[in-house]
Amino acid sequence: MGKSNQYPTEILYGVMVSEGKSGDYQVKDGQKLHPWRIGKHTKGKVVGPGQIFLTEQNQKVVLIKTAPLAFKNRHDYQPMGRFTSEMMVVPADFQE
Repeated sequence: MGKSNQYPTEILYGVMVSEGKSGDYQVKDGQKLHPWRIGKHTKGKVVGPGQIFLTEQNQKVVLIKTAPLAFKNRHDYQPMGRFTSEMMVVPADFQE
């Protein structure tokens, strides 16, 4: 990173999840991979695929994969809210 006012950026690809009756997470029907980005005020750290994070609207998303993002391109993507310590197995439909 070049300037002191820049922060790390990364694209986060994930799908929305909901909690099942037993408390486990399940991918919502008809979900497609969607990109978010780490924002200036993002709380927590990326652990890796299977990690649950929250959108700015507090919707739960499972992280499928990450990709580099140039700081200058950050406004092309919606920022996410915060990372959680919760994990789940990446659904087979989304494994590479």
